[in-house]
Amino acid sequence: MAKIAPFRALRYNAEKIADLNNVMAPPYDVISPALQDELYQREPHNVVRLILGKTDEKDTEADNRYTRAARDFSQWRQEEILMRDAEPSIYLYDQEYPLENGEEVVRQGFMALTRIEDFSSGMVKPHEKTLSGPKTDRLNLTRACRANFSPIFSIYSDPCCALESLSRKERERAPDVAVTDGDGVKHRLWQLSDPDQIAKIRSLIDNKPLFIADGHHRYETAINYRNEMREKHSEYSGKELFNYVLMYFSNMDDKGMLIFPTHRLVHGLQSFNLPALLDALKTYFEIEAADFNPLKTAERRRVRERLLDKGKQAHALALFVGGGKVYYLTLRDESIMDEFFDQKSPKALRTLDVSILHRLIFEKLLGIDPEAQEKQTNLKYVKNFDEPFESVASGEFQAAFLMNPPRMSEVRDVANAGEKMPQKSTYFYPKLLTGLVINPIEEDETITE
Repeated sequence: MAKIAPFRALRYNAEKIADLNNVMAPPYDVISPALQDELYQREPHNVVRLILGKTDEKDTEADNRYTRAARDFSQWRQEEILMRDAEPSIYLYDQEYPLENGEEVVRQGFMALTRIEDFSSGMVKPHEKTLSGPKTDRLNLTRACRANFSPIFSIYSDPCCALESLSRKERERAPDVAVTDGDGVKHRLWQLSDPDQIAKIRSLIDNKPLFIADGHHRYETAINYRNEMREKHSEYSGKELFNYVLMYFSNMDDKGMLIFPTHRLVHGLQSFNLPALLDALKTYFEIEAADFNPLKTAERRRVRERLLDKGKQAHALALFVGGGKVYYLTLRDESIMDEFFDQKSPKALRTLDVSILHRLIFEKLLGIDPEAQEKQTNLKYVKNFDEPFESVASGEFQAAFLMNPPRMSEVRDVANAGEKMPQKSTYFYPKLLTGLVINPIEEDETITE
């Protein structure tokens, strides 16, 4: 099944960077233009200049965001801003973050290289669709810099939590890197280079399938880059670094592994009419209307708690269209969803809350076809639970659909069936920090078995 390997990471040199917090960044795909500017100004060596360089109207084929990233990457290595670890290592990586109830949660994992596998092998399983634009962008960056800057986020199943037990003692010592991001998430990294420990970790993972939680575009980019390099090096052995990619591994059965929901905002529907929508929804859902003041934080929290409670018994959503009401929608019968899928589609996909919302409500009742959904013509996706209420109350959006988080078992079952979840089905938080470790894809190196 999955094959992992230690590697000699490039890391920021603490003797040259006074504050490592200033050179880190979130993944490229969550960096807004405003945050990009802030990261550029924060530190001249911030990793954003490598993963999401600025564009210019004067850019040419010889001078663009990718060539500038390659130039900076090379220069930072020469100046020893980035230095390579001497020994092949695996890097334990924990993230500590607060829930809204104040509870502190720690998600444990580690970073290593994993052998790139085609999805057809069943060893690495995706659950999301990808788009061509981001893959072209990431491939151009990989070609220019020959490096993995950000790890792909994968999950595996181990109900016994053997790896967490194995690494407990190592995590008791002071971390090699400890930084805090803009959301207050604490990131801790330990370099682990002991061959015996590494061998035990590899044995625990080598027989397990991996599920991609986040980074689908980067993984498909790694496949494409590997294929290009194999064409250039027809005598490849399979141990070259381009056959591997940087990955973060975390146990889906660990208590610190949580999935959060992504809520939907609707806008721009000329025929939107609440009484007509509620009348149509009654055919499929039990509807409970509750008095609600969106301006009060305590009442918004009660909406979420009520929605979570309903979701334990059946498939449930909440609808807010302004005014003093919120509507809880509970699906009457799962078999309703059979008409939207062929008979071969797994139940896990047919009965996802997001499938119910997208297929039944958006497509059938509101007339938002799949193309419009993919292009987000009438939709906006938001993570924060308060934002939907504020956006609808302001009149900017017509309606908000509040979601429960998908279950980990649903992600696993959909991926195992070879299917893809609807867009923005999962939100794995916190995001992995970019800049902790970098994997240089050196052409003259091979993996150490």
